[in-house]
Amino acid sequence: MAAWKVLPAIAAGNTIVLKPAELTPLTSLMFAQAATEAGLPDGVVNVVSGTGREAGERLVSHPGVAMTSFTGSTAVGKRVAELATATVKRIHLELGGKAPFVVFDDADLEAAAHGAVAGALINTGQDCTAATRAYVQRPLYDAFVAAVADLMATVRMGDPFDPHTDLGPLISHAQRDRVAGFVERARGYATVVTGGEAPGGDLAKGAYYRPTLITGAPQDSEVVQSEIFGPVLVVLPFDSDDEGIALANDTPYGLAASAWSRDVYRTGRAAREIRAGCVWINDHIPIISEMPHGGVRASGFGKDMSAYSFEEYTQVKHVMSDNTAVVRKDWHRTVFGDRQT
Repeated sequence: MAAWKVLPAIAAGNTIVLKPAELTPLTSLMFAQAATEAGLPDGVVNVVSGTGREAGERLVSHPGVAMTSFTGSTAVGKRVAELATATVKRIHLELGGKAPFVVFDDADLEAAAHGAVAGALINTGQDCTAATRAYVQRPLYDAFVAAVADLMATVRMGDPFDPHTDLGPLISHAQRDRVAGFVERARGYATVVTGGEAPGGDLAKGAYYRPTLITGAPQDSEVVQSEIFGPVLVVLPFDSDDEGIALANDTPYGLAASAWSRDVYRTGRAAREIRAGCVWINDHIPIISEMPHGGVRASGFGKDMSAYSFEEYTQVKHVMSDNTAVVRKDWHRTVFGDRQT
């Protein structure tokens, strides 16, 4: 993700200061080292590590910073926007998401179930585009829930460096506990079909959390409306196509979504009417460098990747030059009226 920001910015002729998340500074330092080894001059790619409150806020507020591109939660994005206002600097915000996964009744059930599990567990669910809300048309609902639960039960947790591992730990114990808090509160109003706990044994020492499937949650509940950022998928039924699309749009977010159907007219309608910066059809998650990535509403604005990303890091300037040597231009009549000299 650092590359999404750094590469178009320096390709557009800028120098940059990268402030990585305080929990993950090492890869950004390695990135800067690789940039030096690749021949970039000193001072083009700079890394400042630290907390958001101490390092991040000072960077955003600094008058020498012309533009800030931020990826993170909507709450912190609002703070970035507030700080940027003081110096009237441009901002690009790629914020939270609560991606809907809409399965119509003519969808390929097996493909949709596999897509839901993969889309929900990508990066251990710590992905703003991860599938978090599956809306399934009622004729497929029970079979979909059963298929997803069966698949989640086969997911192998373990060392991320082991090629046999499917799911590694969350970023920290604090984040694992946050995810567990969402699930524990949901037990009071919904059903935890599978998962819903940290594993025992050797994995208990790490920040692991089992893949979790929740059903029966009200649309206005926190597990449906709030970004959990963990391996948790909530599944809800719908009846009509109108209802499915309305439910998909019924959160403050608008980063990514997917629609599953064999009917191109159904998926075409979903792509038009679901309010999100990206809508996948019969897939969920693949992000490619040739296409723009960014959201709407509480998911922010601006684009990463593709040619559109250059617009975030450039400033359009209009230069006009007259080489006619004509003293009196035609437009001067707005001042001099009908005078001839």
